[in-house]
Amino acid sequence: MTDSSSSETRKQMIDAVWRRVDALAILRPNFFRQTPFRLTLVFLCVYVFVAALVFGYIYLATSTESRAWGNVSIDARIKSLKETDARDGHAAVVAKILGDDAVEWVFAKGAFDNSGQVLAQNGRARMEGKSLPDTVIREGLKQVSADNPVASINFTSPSPNDPNCCRFQGRVVRLDDNFYIYVAMDMSWADHGFQQEIKAVAGGGLLVVILGLFAGTLINQEVTRSVARVTTVLERVQEGDLKARISVRDSGDEFDALSLRINQTLDRMEKTMGNLKYAGDAIAHDLRSPLSRLRTKLEVSLLEVDKDPSQAHDALAGALEETGQLLRTFQTVFSMSRLQAQGQAPDQVLFSASELADDMAELFEAVAADKGLEFEAEIEKGVRAYGNRDFLAQALSNLLDNAIKYTPVPGGVTFRMRHTSQREIEFSITDTGPGVPEKDRKRIAERFVRLENSRTLPGVGLGLSMVEAVAVAHKGRLEVAEGPGVFDGQGPGLRTALVLPPVQG
Repeated sequence: MTDSSSSETRKQMIDAVWRRVDALAILRPNFFRQTPFRLTLVFLCVYVFVAALVFGYIYLATSTESRAWGNVSIDARIKSLKETDARDGHAAVVAKILGDDAVEWVFAKGAFDNSGQVLAQNGRARMEGKSLPDTVIREGLKQVSADNPVASINFTSPSPNDPNCCRFQGRVVRLDDNFYIYVAMDMSWADHGFQQEIKAVAGGGLLVVILGLFAGTLINQEVTRSVARVTTVLERVQEGDLKARISVRDSGDEFDALSLRINQTLDRMEKTMGNLKYAGDAIAHDLRSPLSRLRTKLEVSLLEVDKDPSQAHDALAGALEETGQLLRTFQTVFSMSRLQAQGQAPDQVLFSASELADDMAELFEAVAADKGLEFEAEIEKGVRAYGNRDFLAQALSNLLDNAIKYTPVPGGVTFRMRHTSQREIEFSITDTGPGVPEKDRKRIAERFVRLENSRTLPGVGLGLSMVEAVAVAHKGRLEVAEGPGVFDGQGPGLRTALVLPPVQG
């Protein structure tokens, strides 16, 4: 029973470890193709390459310095032996070599004749055994001559405990035809330092690689989890769930910024799809009557024409009028869709806003006069705006036409164009008509929305929707507020304003 419990516990521990490994995504087929892990590998490769370059430079600089220091030390000792030979003769040189003390233990020194016979060796040279003098004498006699009295030699003198020890660098000097000296320096201390550096760099590099791979795995797991939140929501949206949104962790990182932007896009998409659905329903509802009237008129006209052919002109004129209204409705919807699809007004240029306001005032002053309304224009001179002049002219026409249409006689309309205190460009129209209740002011800019007091007048409810679309496409806004108030039984009126951003520069 105890063995069974122990086996079950080990199995559970192993399963837990595998689940943890799988949670880190290491076992997944695409793990090594994921961008965070590949970036980690790139970083590690760059790190190893740079570390190799740095270590190579340090190695070259250190080895060159140690070799140069060795040469200086060797030259100093050769100079001392040459001075002794010049002052006291060969016997003094031999005595000096034989009497070498422990301070010079790192140097191997000796003297030999032209037959290769060893005349003297210091303690270090004798300890290295026969291989050292044999190598030095052979190389020295081969390279040194009367024309070339000095030769550099580098060799390895194996010891009983270490076949690769020790590496010497030195020089052989010919003092006369039958007397040669050599001084060689043991460089194994430098080699040992290099080996320790290599081990340290290799160990440190291996540790960095292991830690880097581990960190890359954790980063990959975190990024994969964040990306999964995004892709899951996008898959739901692709399947038709426009209410799906990405959860934001409020960490302030790039994924939060991306999630917020996608959520905003989805909000706008949901609103646009809702508007399209509403627009489709509204078009079907609002155009059913004109189409029905058109069909009825055509049927009646056909009967009347059969009875009296002289009625054909009036019948066709009525049909053309109804058809024109339908075409204008579709053209307005098309223009609004174009603006919303592009996100900004096309073909924007710098133009005179003052001249545009003058043209609109001149045009609608006559329209207001025909209805018996007073019309005032207050236009600031020299104002320039940036945008599509035709779209802005259409938007202003809608605002002025609405103001004149819904203002009863006697009454008035005031048209202003000026710079605001924030240097924005404001086109405002104020009338003395019945106005719009505050609760309905946010609705009147929606497509096909017509308030009860406007149902008896011609129109389909697209005028202010078009104005708002033009304003948004120019990074501006449409403002709707109460007019001048109730006066002499009329009012309170309505004030609408198309506000454009300041012109830069």
